[in-house]
Amino acid sequence: MINEEHFVLLVTRKLAGSATPAELAELEALLEQHPVLKERYHYLYHYVEDTPHLAAENTEQALQRTLSKIKSQQTAITSPETKIRKMKWWKWAAAAAVLVLGTTFFYLNKGNHAPLAVSQKWVKRSNGKATRSFIELADGSKIWLNAESMLTYPEKFKGDSREIFLEGEAFFDVATNAKRPFIIHLKKGTIKVLGTSFNIRAYENEPVQTAVVTGKVAFIPRYEGAKKISDTILVTPDVKVTYTASSGTLIKGNTIGAEDKAWTEGRLIFRNATLEEIGASLQRNFNKQVEFEANAPKQYRLTGSFHNNTLEDIMYYLSKSKAFHYRITDSTLVIGE
Repeated sequence: MINEEHFVLLVTRKLAGSATPAELAELEALLEQHPVLKERYHYLYHYVEDTPHLAAENTEQALQRTLSKIKSQQTAITSPETKIRKMKWWKWAAAAAVLVLGTTFFYLNKGNHAPLAVSQKWVKRSNGKATRSFIELADGSKIWLNAESMLTYPEKFKGDSREIFLEGEAFFDVATNAKRPFIIHLKKGTIKVLGTSFNIRAYENEPVQTAVVTGKVAFIPRYEGAKKISDTILVTPDVKVTYTASSGTLIKGNTIGAEDKAWTEGRLIFRNATLEEIGASLQRNFNKQVEFEANAPKQYRLTGSFHNNTLEDIMYYLSKSKAFHYRITDSTLVIGE
């Protein structure tokens, strides 16, 4: 049973910039589990985010416009039961708009401040296959974003923490600020740091991996099922944590931190990796669909290091260390026995 009032409260606190990390994580989990809530979140987000910078004298008008927009969504009602649910939703959404815009009005009138936005302005950077990018955040933190990855971050950090969202893989060199911890929200966990450099690999349908080069991070896995209390795992230099959400398995082992960031320098390093894992990496880096004609080669374990090599070079050397057949077309890499 969805508690919509609680959901609206979480959205309101986020849009007002007052949500705690735990509340942000809870909201993210709700949006992931319930598509209908994701749609309603977008209603509220866009109504508030699209409102221009407010001045004290036009706050009331902006509020009325926002409420009118929300209410207009209730015109397409087909049944009495649907109408009741819609009306309840409209009341909670209206309350959210009042709280968010009212909070803005309060801060605008607290001293001679310049006009403020209703909420932080967020930026979304997304890479396709065979694409990498570099991002420098407002606090000086540097991020290398890998292929098939997306980063969502504010133009400017506000409040007593620096929070962003990652899907995919990225290497972080975080600017030190002990008073404002840096928090990275993943679908399967959260990572908190004060200032350090580390790699995060969090692709869909793959285990989450966190490896530290310098400093220390805290990884908080998001458990599925009955377990509600998350462990906090400290990760130090040359240590990697691998977490599989579906089974709740968490493995902590040694690594070479510099190798985990090798992809940022155009290098691909595989150490005792399965050919299936290697295939997933090659698919992202070379934008070719990887297909296996048999299951056996998927479990072959291989080791290799490559620097700006072509796909043809990589496959040639891999096939020499463990015999298997392959062919490369314009759009696919096919691997067989």
